[in-house]
Amino acid sequence: MEYIGVGICVMAMVAICIFVIQRKKNNQEANPSEDVKTGAEEHAITVSNDAPEELVIEMEMLPAEVIKDESALVEITDSKVLAHVNNLVPGLAQAGNAANNAAQAIQANGEVLYRAILPAGAKLSNSRTLEGAVKEMYHGANGIKGHADWLPVEAHKGSAVAANTAAAAMGVASMVVGQYYMTQINAELGAISDGISEIQNFQDNEYRSRVFSLVAHVKKIADFQTEILENNELRISKINQLDSLEEECTQLLGQANLTLAGFAKKTDLDYEAYEKVVGNAQSWFMYQKSLLDVLYKISDLRYTLHLGAVSREQCIAILPIYTKQVQDTQSRLAAWHEGTTERLKIDTDEVRRKRAGFDGVIHFLPGLFDEDFNYRSIEKSTANMIRTQASGDNTLSIDKSELYLEDVQLIAKDGKIYYLPKNR
Repeated sequence: MEYIGVGICVMAMVAICIFVIQRKKNNQEANPSEDVKTGAEEHAITVSNDAPEELVIEMEMLPAEVIKDESALVEITDSKVLAHVNNLVPGLAQAGNAANNAAQAIQANGEVLYRAILPAGAKLSNSRTLEGAVKEMYHGANGIKGHADWLPVEAHKGSAVAANTAAAAMGVASMVVGQYYMTQINAELGAISDGISEIQNFQDNEYRSRVFSLVAHVKKIADFQTEILENNELRISKINQLDSLEEECTQLLGQANLTLAGFAKKTDLDYEAYEKVVGNAQSWFMYQKSLLDVLYKISDLRYTLHLGAVSREQCIAILPIYTKQVQDTQSRLAAWHEGTTERLKIDTDEVRRKRAGFDGVIHFLPGLFDEDFNYRSIEKSTANMIRTQASGDNTLSIDKSELYLEDVQLIAKDGKIYYLPKNR
């Protein structure tokens, strides 16, 4: 009996244990314990695992023959821009010095260069599922457009250089491209200014001074490149100033268009009167061309100072309107010259005109034996002005390139750093 009692006790204890275990299991299925992670907690872990890493800029060794035209390389000479590049890609200039190139060239059986590529912000993906990506904001015309991921670039040759932040890479890329644009614009404005200085015998001093002032102010903005690109407040103020300068430019250009259109209405002129009008029209014709050039440069500067945040299309929106006005005016002027030269029997290629009036009468008989007696020479300068004004469309093509949306290639060669625009 004693054994039976013990057995009953053991069986009761086993049953109790089974009951407790089963009940606990049921409770876990109905109410997950704290050890079981919820969907939100799992998402949080995923987010934490996707924490920003440092962007890696690839620096690779290249054979020198990759650069087929060395004139396409644009040397970066500004000390502030170089400092930013060196902070972003330390050792790039040193890797491209002559001594190092010579050592590497022995291994590569030829001269070598070094290249670092800064990825274009517009090519970034806003996917959060990219493993090891770097989070970064990117901008559109109306401010922050979204967030993007930058994948680290693995170096296949040379060494991988870590950047402090993706924002630094975007800043350096914008500064390199911006300075490239502004250097070109500044040089072109210098040529425009020289062309205006050559306009002589122009009577309207007020108009002349306004044109000179306009060009000087636009050129001043293009002169101070790094200072403006580095200072966001200054950059925005210069964009606003460009709006005012653009308005001034369109007013001056409109006045030139109207004046030239007025010349084209003059009919029944004799040669002396026509020659005088041609001389007056030439000054306005040159102002018209210069002002249209300046209007193009203002649009280019606006796009440059927006650092690609505003589309090229928006920055050049006004150009087609005034380009069409200039084309229409030049077409009228060309038609006027064509009709007048035909009526006055002017031959600009031979730099002569047919004699008329009393002069034609006294040379009539000699002209029967020699055709040349029927003509008299004209000033070569007059013939050139007629040809220039009658040439029709001398307008520029609108630049629609988007260098801010392209990768920025930096080339190290002989201790110097160059920018290689893709379109070159």
